[in-house]
Amino acid sequence: MAACAASARGLATHKKPQQVVIAGGGVIGCATAYFLAKEHGIGPTIVDRKSIAAAASGNAGGFLARDWNDGSPTQEMTHRSFDLHATLAEDLKKYGATDYRRLTCVAVGVDGRTAVQKPGGKKLENVDWADSAGVMGMRPMGDESTIAQVHPRKLCDAFVAAAKDLAGASVVEGCASGLREEDGRVTGLELSDGTCIEADAVVLCMGPWSHALGRPKTEKLGLRGDSDYSGWGLQNCPLVVGTKYHAVLLQAPRVLSQSVFFQGLGDPEVYPRPDGEVYVTGSPDPADIVRDLPGETEVRDEVCDQLVAKMNVLSSELKDAPINHKQACHLPSAVDGVPVVGELRSGAYVGYGHGCWGILLAPATGEALANQIATGESPFLDLGRFDPRRF
Repeated sequence: MAACAASARGLATHKKPQQVVIAGGGVIGCATAYFLAKEHGIGPTIVDRKSIAAAASGNAGGFLARDWNDGSPTQEMTHRSFDLHATLAEDLKKYGATDYRRLTCVAVGVDGRTAVQKPGGKKLENVDWADSAGVMGMRPMGDESTIAQVHPRKLCDAFVAAAKDLAGASVVEGCASGLREEDGRVTGLELSDGTCIEADAVVLCMGPWSHALGRPKTEKLGLRGDSDYSGWGLQNCPLVVGTKYHAVLLQAPRVLSQSVFFQGLGDPEVYPRPDGEVYVTGSPDPADIVRDLPGETEVRDEVCDQLVAKMNVLSSELKDAPINHKQACHLPSAVDGVPVVGELRSGAYVGYGHGCWGILLAPATGEALANQIATGESPFLDLGRFDPRRF
C-alpha cells in the first residue's frame, strides 16, 4: 500500500515537458517522436549528424517475427511491437509507409560443399524459391500470423512526417556532443558547433554511438574523424557495441513472398520485398565499439560479392540477378544483450541496444518512452527489465 502511495505521489509531481529533444534519427528516435506527437501533442526536435535513417535503420532488412523472442526479456516488448506494426501500417500509409505485408518463413539446411560442387537442384516442397543440390532439409519458422515485414527507411520517414503533421515536430542537422544540466536536471542538448538546444527532456537514441555521450572528454573512443562523440554527457551510460552486417539488394524476376534463413554456407538470411527487391545478408563481423561515423560505414566489396555468390548457388531464380545496391551497417547491442530503455537521470532518457530486432521493437519502445517522458509511467510495457540504471 505504501509503495502504491509513493508511486501515486511520483506521478502527481511529474511535469509534462514542453520541449523534448531526441538525439538520433534512427527508428527508435523516430518512433518516439511519433508517439510523443500522436499521444501527447508534443512536437519534439530530432537532431541527427547526417539525416533520418542514415545508419542501421536505413539499411536494415525490416523482418518482423512475433514469437521468436518468446522466453526472453523482450517477449512482452516483441508482442506489443508486432501488433503495433499492423496498426501503424494503416495509420502511416498516407505518409508513405506502404510496404508492410505478412509472409511466410522457413529455415533451409544446406551442405555447403555439395551445393558449391553441384549447384542447382529440385525445388523443395513448401519452399517458394530456394533450390540447391546440397539441401539437407527444411523446417517452417512462421506463417502470415507470426511473420511480417516493413521497409525500414520508409517507416522512419513516415514516423517523422506524421510527427510533423500532428504536432509540429522538426529535424535539425547537428552533432550531439553533451548535455546541459542545471540543479541536477538536464536542460538541453549541446551540439559540437557550440550551440545548445534547450529542452525539458532529452532522449538519446544514437544506436551504437549512444554511450559516447557518457564518456569524459579525456577518454577517447578512437572514433575516426574529429571525435564528435567524445562528449561528457551521462556518466555511467551503459556501453553499447555494434555488430557489422553487410547486405546486397538483388532484383528478383518476380515478387517473392517467403523469407529464408539458410543454415550452412555462411548462414545467409534472405528477405524478399513486395517490389521484387530481395535483401540478402549474413556473415557478420565480430561485435566491437563502432569507429565508423553515422552514415559513413565502410562497405567491403568482397563481403558483398560473397553474398551474391552464395545466392547464385542457393537459388536458380536469383542466380545472376541484377544488383541494386551494396551496403553495411552496425546493429547496436548492450553488453548484456538486453535493450537499454528508460530514464537514466532527471530529464535524460535513453533507448538503444536492440540488436538485430531494432526495427521490430521500435514501436513498443517509442510508445513506452513517449509515455514515460510525458506522464512518468509506461502503461503498456514494463520498462523495469530494460532500466539503464541496472548497470
